[in-house]
Amino acid sequence: MSNSSRKLTVEQVLEARLCYMVGDREWAKLAKRFGVSREAVKAAAMGLTFKDLPMPPKRRY
Repeated sequence: MSNSSRKLTVEQVLEARLCYMVGDREWAKLAKRFGVSREAVKAAAMGLTFKDLPMPPKRRY
C-alpha cells in the first residue's frame, strides 16, 4: 500500500497504539476524531495494518 492511499497518518496510528496499550479502547471516539471508520482505527491500533510502524512496548505490572 502506498503512503498516499493511507487514511491515517503515522502520528494518528502511533496515538491509537498508545491508547490501545494503556487500555483505552474507545474506537468510535478515535475514529470520529481521525475521520476514519472504527474498524480502521482498531486494526491500526492492534497492528493488523500499518505493520511497518512500531508497536509500543507492552506495559509491565
